[in-house]
Amino acid sequence: MPLVTESPTILLLDDDPGVGLAAQLLLQRRVAPISCLRRPAELIPALDKLRPALLLLDLNFGPGRTEGTQGLQLLAEVQARPQPPVVVVMTAYADIELAVQALKRGAFDFITKPWDNVRLIATCREALQRAQPAPGGDPAAAVVAEPLRSLAAQERAAVLAAMAEAEGNLSAAARLLGLSRAALYRRLDKHGL
Repeated sequence: MPLVTESPTILLLDDDPGVGLAAQLLLQRRVAPISCLRRPAELIPALDKLRPALLLLDLNFGPGRTEGTQGLQLLAEVQARPQPPVVVVMTAYADIELAVQALKRGAFDFITKPWDNVRLIATCREALQRAQPAPGGDPAAAVVAEPLRSLAAQERAAVLAAMAEAEGNLSAAARLLGLSRAALYRRLDKHGL
């Protein structure tokens, strides 16, 4: 009997129904099936029931919240689970420190809202590829099988990694990358960071 594998799915947690609708319209046909939640309390039961490969996680819930602590706590809870989904965090109130904290806590990437459609699609596709097990179940093969990324995606990943290693210190990150602070600022702006 042949092995039947389910197609990967996406779960979005965002308290803004407009964001959920926009994400569904964009990602449903271009990337993978997507389910949307609006309340943080629904997240863990939905993870158990749906077992998504990718979680798009807003960092702020409730009016006036911009610090991201609730989303970072949810990220920690998700990462503590056995076989957690790949997590891409999203927020309209982005700053470097919040991005660094999310990446240090295991987020795959950081998207600012309103998002660039092409970038969100590419990020979701890359995250879903990362979520797929390696052929034959060999974890070492996953590194070899990782798809080639565009130069822009590689540059963004390098900037984020340097920012995380430098713990948000722009001067230190620029030194790690071999750039001037001005050049680093241009790259941060270019990549929506």
